[in-house]
Amino acid sequence: MKNRVIKYGFAAALVIAYMAAAAPPAHTSNGLRIAHLYNLADFTGDVPYNDAMISVDRYHDEIYVLFQNFVRIYNSSGMEVYGFGYDQALGWMRDLVVDEKGDIFLLSYGERLPGSDRWVYHIVHCNYRGQARGNISVQGLPPEFAHILPQKFFYREGRFLLVSRKQMLAVETDRNGVFRKGYNFADLLEIPEKDRPNTEIFGFSVDGQGNMLFTVPVLFQAFRVSPEGTVSAFGKGGSAPGLFGVVSGIVSDDHGNVLVADSQRSVVMVFDPKFQFITEFGYYGSKPQNLVRPRDIALGNSGKLYIVQLGQRGVSVFSVTPN
Repeated sequence: MKNRVIKYGFAAALVIAYMAAAAPPAHTSNGLRIAHLYNLADFTGDVPYNDAMISVDRYHDEIYVLFQNFVRIYNSSGMEVYGFGYDQALGWMRDLVVDEKGDIFLLSYGERLPGSDRWVYHIVHCNYRGQARGNISVQGLPPEFAHILPQKFFYREGRFLLVSRKQMLAVETDRNGVFRKGYNFADLLEIPEKDRPNTEIFGFSVDGQGNMLFTVPVLFQAFRVSPEGTVSAFGKGGSAPGLFGVVSGIVSDDHGNVLVADSQRSVVMVFDPKFQFITEFGYYGSKPQNLVRPRDIALGNSGKLYIVQLGQRGVSVFSVTPN
């Protein structure tokens, strides 16, 4: 991306070669070829994240991991190439996106509002090196969305989407932060008022058609909401393959399949576009192809799936493709 400075040379190449040689063989299940490729790494080896925020820049095939207010950037081979953070101008970073040109936009929090316990958030516009160019304030929010405190952030076709998982709200703005549309997912899912304080979203993503996908662990369900607000739901609680324990991350791949992580069962489940169960993989264990309490997941190019885990297992990269 724009001649980004690569911090590691020969040592990085050796690590990539080692990872490729050590990767376990792929297996085929119900028409899908699934393989563990490697974990995100620097020149010393795998980076042992214990939960983190991940964002994939599919325009430039780079991966951004935000952990403890520092961003590390990885190339398409899973090696760290750059990092930035610990800058007062960037604020307390909660999430980030990258646009077509390679500019970075951070969802960040700063000081509290005077006389209030509410924190001020804004969008920090950065260049490709993570250097702040200016702030974008979200404007024109109607009263029902004015109190939103977002933690998730998405970009698609010149628009931002800010999501509050706990409040079950989302607002769409243009590139200047001007409000365009809002979603109250608790209303759309018709959750009773008495249950709303204990109901919140965990995993959230946006597919190529603009549909919003998210999981609600206490309901043992996953949902897809169209840009027009049409709701589709699937999932059932249980411990057998294809059933939901504690669902977490969710994405839709380029073939319309929906992948759902389950932190309790330590698996990633794959469903077809009609939400019919296809297969699952991972399972709790210490081998490279195993998973330890998967959390967030993100889709990359060429069928790559990035899985954030607990237990200092870092970010595992799998390939999930049609056989």
